[in-house]
Amino acid sequence: MATIAITGGSGFIGSALSQSLSDHFHVRILDGRYNPDGPRPETDFTECDVRSYQQVERALKGTDLVVHCAIVQIPQINQNKRLGYEVNIIGTQNVCEAVGKTQSLKGLILVGSWHTMGERNISGLIDEKFGFRPDLVEERSRPYALSKIAQETIVRYYDEDSQEKIYGIVRIGTTLGENMPEKTAANIFIEQALSGQVITPYEHSMHRPMLYVDIQDVCHAFQLYALKILEGKEMTAGDSLEHTVNLYSPEPTTILELAEIVKHAVTTHSHGTLKPEVRIVRTGQENMFVVEDKTRIRTDLSKARRFLGIEAFISPRESISRIVRKRLSES
Repeated sequence: MATIAITGGSGFIGSALSQSLSDHFHVRILDGRYNPDGPRPETDFTECDVRSYQQVERALKGTDLVVHCAIVQIPQINQNKRLGYEVNIIGTQNVCEAVGKTQSLKGLILVGSWHTMGERNISGLIDEKFGFRPDLVEERSRPYALSKIAQETIVRYYDEDSQEKIYGIVRIGTTLGENMPEKTAANIFIEQALSGQVITPYEHSMHRPMLYVDIQDVCHAFQLYALKILEGKEMTAGDSLEHTVNLYSPEPTTILELAEIVKHAVTTHSHGTLKPEVRIVRTGQENMFVVEDKTRIRTDLSKARRFLGIEAFISPRESISRIVRKRLSES
């Protein structure tokens, strides 16, 4: 059985991937901290700081593939930009370099992000060639967007230079799942609704078109990509754009629509016991988006279908319904 190493494997995405991939591979989690609620017993945990090349090189010995999830996110990256640089950029460089020097490894897959394309004035066809726009994000999001761009650039450069190994990227949407981070809009809305509070989208961002993806689709995509690399299926080293795949639900969903989806799911699955209200909060901030923004976006997911063989995607409505149903059953 092949061994897959997952850097940052104790976080939301990494933990979900470790649990899912352990059904098909031996999984080794590389992280600076252990999450007792995340990995299955079938997975190994190796303490590893990606800022140290020596630790990374030692931890990867005997593995066949790396899934690179390690990232300092918002808000921590804004509180400690130096840490963000060392983990997100130097750490990615270290992992890529170790992959190249470790004979057993066949490649790496980076957990990329749709935030590389910016937030505002998005229009036209969104495909893998859409491009990087770090200056069209909120100020608080810029260090994170720059980090994800830097990670992609490093990974793609290694892929362009490699003659034998694959350095791929799965660029995911904002991920919806049972254990998603507390401060995401979806989690905040669900918690507000389930606790009998008002659901509160902000006026200045309520029309922002979001590209969401379900955690189950993320896990499925990485399983398929891992198999392609490990089995050498239709994979040619050195074509970094061909090895970059966008993964998100085809239809954009605005923040206001997300609030209404949560409202409907909670009302339905509580059998009317809970009937949350959506109330727009006005903060005085300039409106960043308009109703028409959503209609200006077209997504092209033919690459995910062709390259990975994904036939259908879980919609945000289906994701929210499942999450709400589960949380109600546990309450």
